[in-house]
Amino acid sequence: MTKYLSRKIKFMSLFMMIGVVFLHSYNYKDNFLTPSTAISEGFNPAAMFEFFISNGIVRMCVPMFFAISGYLFFRTFRPSLKCYRYKLKSRFFSLAVPYLIWSLLSLGFVFLMSIPDFTAQLPVIQQNLPQNGIDLAYIVKCIINPPSFQLWYVQQLIIFTVISPLIYFMIKYTKGIIVVPIAVLWLMDLSFIINSEAALFYMLGACIAIFDREDLILIKESRGFCAVITTVWILINLIKTFIAAIGEQDNMFLTVARFGLTKISILLGLVSMWLLFDHIVKRIQYKKGLLLLSGHMFFIYTLHEPLLHMCYQLALRLDASNPAHIALYICLPISIIAFSVIVSMCVRKLCLPLHKVLTGNRSN
Repeated sequence: MTKYLSRKIKFMSLFMMIGVVFLHSYNYKDNFLTPSTAISEGFNPAAMFEFFISNGIVRMCVPMFFAISGYLFFRTFRPSLKCYRYKLKSRFFSLAVPYLIWSLLSLGFVFLMSIPDFTAQLPVIQQNLPQNGIDLAYIVKCIINPPSFQLWYVQQLIIFTVISPLIYFMIKYTKGIIVVPIAVLWLMDLSFIINSEAALFYMLGACIAIFDREDLILIKESRGFCAVITTVWILINLIKTFIAAIGEQDNMFLTVARFGLTKISILLGLVSMWLLFDHIVKRIQYKKGLLLLSGHMFFIYTLHEPLLHMCYQLALRLDASNPAHIALYICLPISIIAFSVIVSMCVRKLCLPLHKVLTGNRSN
């Protein structure tokens, strides 16, 4: 991998991580956003602005992460028992150990927040508390579905690591055609144990690595081409936002329209952002502060939920007006990102080995 591509991936991952925080920041009624979600508040400018960002512009961040992960994993993968054992061992410490620790930490956070009266009744706290006391079944359930729900991404990567030889041989001996039925599942939004979106984009990244087609991701386009594809991408998300504002959840035609536009938006967003970053990286590649910030991404990822939802629910109890919604939408994610970076810096300064364990050795 070239130094330029390595830096591009680091910078993109940092910006995508910030995007993921905003993906989870929609603070109106339908805060669990899906491709077919409508805006219950209708033509509400504040809700539409948040929807445009959270269920539009940043929807491509998670697929991008999976594509990058698939590429990086299979770039050094070889179909041998020795390589497979090495990958299992390295991913055990970089994925499984942090997953288990942060799952338990998020559970501890929920219990801690259930003690004060002013947080005990918050929905995000109540829905993660045991109904019949703590037992082994409850702990297992919380490890599988932790309060920090964003850990599903790591969970999927663990599964992909375990079945990596199968993924390799399916891609290698079908010449990549295996992604076609998975793409159909993604287009239909069907998943069976493995998330179809995760599988599709992870395997697309894997295809580039396995067939040694790094040339495909090193393609650079003119600013004019990037401007055109980005404009189309933004327009599609604007159209989807207006359709979401005028249509109810049970209107089949509008539901299908929102669903289809979301899928198109994700594909265009991936291409657009990947090409745009060639022009962005030229300007920021020597910004050491940004490179240092990328070493704190894992803390941003693990700390922002359920803290983000808890803060929203507390704040909106006091003021649920549109100005409050939009002010929180802009300020709270930035504050939590800053808080996560500060916590990460403190942990790394006080105990570097602990930081390495908590981040899966992502301390650089």
